[in-house]
Amino acid sequence: MTTNGAAAPVRKESTVKDFLEVVFRRKWTIVGIVSIATAIVVFLNLREPAVYESNGKMLVKRGEATGLYGQNVRTLTWEEEISSQIEMIKSELVIRRAREIVGQFLPEGYETEERIGAGKVGSGVVTTSNVLWVTYVSADPVFCRAAVDAIIKAYREYYQQVRTPPEMEDFFSEEMARTSEAVAFWRERKAQLETEWGIIDIQIQQQLILNRIDRYTNDLQDVTAKAAEAEEIVDKLAAFRALSIDEQAAFAEGFLRSGAGETSIGRYSRQLIDLRMRESEYAVDFTDEHRDLKKIRQQIEDLYAYLEGEIAALLTVKRAELEILQARQRELRGLLADLERERDLFPARSMELERINNALVREEDRYTEILDQHMQAKVSVASNPE
Repeated sequence: MTTNGAAAPVRKESTVKDFLEVVFRRKWTIVGIVSIATAIVVFLNLREPAVYESNGKMLVKRGEATGLYGQNVRTLTWEEEISSQIEMIKSELVIRRAREIVGQFLPEGYETEERIGAGKVGSGVVTTSNVLWVTYVSADPVFCRAAVDAIIKAYREYYQQVRTPPEMEDFFSEEMARTSEAVAFWRERKAQLETEWGIIDIQIQQQLILNRIDRYTNDLQDVTAKAAEAEEIVDKLAAFRALSIDEQAAFAEGFLRSGAGETSIGRYSRQLIDLRMRESEYAVDFTDEHRDLKKIRQQIEDLYAYLEGEIAALLTVKRAELEILQARQRELRGLLADLERERDLFPARSMELERINNALVREEDRYTEILDQHMQAKVSVASNPE
């Protein structure tokens, strides 16, 4: 029995021998590529100038005294304080000072135009200690080492000049001088404002103004009432001449009832009423041509003339009185407006003076406290000179 079928493909595996054969067959190509790359790297390295790095380390004492002669020390967290020191080393303040003193660390007679650059300064911390390292990179090895020394010294001077407290007498002299200037300033400011505002005792003056406002307000109310009464009388008197005889008689009766009986107008009004009553009686018994009736009517006409003259004179007096009252009204309103404006200024002025007084008391108390501390510091130094 015969079976027909396709033959299975045979997979050839690569061996180390095959790899070596390829390498030996292409060896000059590989050697050439490696040689060219090496030559290029060597050529570029030879063309690059030499760069030197110098470094130094210093131990930083953490914390800051809370007082000049106190034993307490205020410290920040390690990360905050060390980060601050690192940034201060690279700050412009330290770099600028290092540029000024770098010549002290160069060999005698050595000259260079290179200056310390902020971008070439490096700084960090050794693990989690208080030791900081400082580096400087330069093509000049001599200047590189001098730059690190200058930076470290500039940083040390920063602590000595800025963070180290001044001597005792200098410190207290400066503090007392500054506090004395502050006290003099606030006293001068207070005197200036009191002179400008005309203030002697603000509480008493404020109460006096309130009392004057009350008094002027009452006066204004009285004057306003009198002016209204005078204005009413003036209006009535001014309208009298436009009235008829009968209306004038009624006006005279009303004026008489208003309490003016003791005046000449009151007497004329009373006589007018009597004559009018007699005229009414005679008109019943006599004709218009009767002598007595004519006489009474003539007396009435004459009396009207007298009454009108008296009213005209009284009108002049009342108008003058009204003008005086109205002028007094305007005067009182002006005085009240001025006093109210001044009264409204008192809260702000009082607050400003109170602020100045508080500042003055605070500075005076501080001056006294500095004197006490100065004396205590002298005693402390005398008892323990070290």
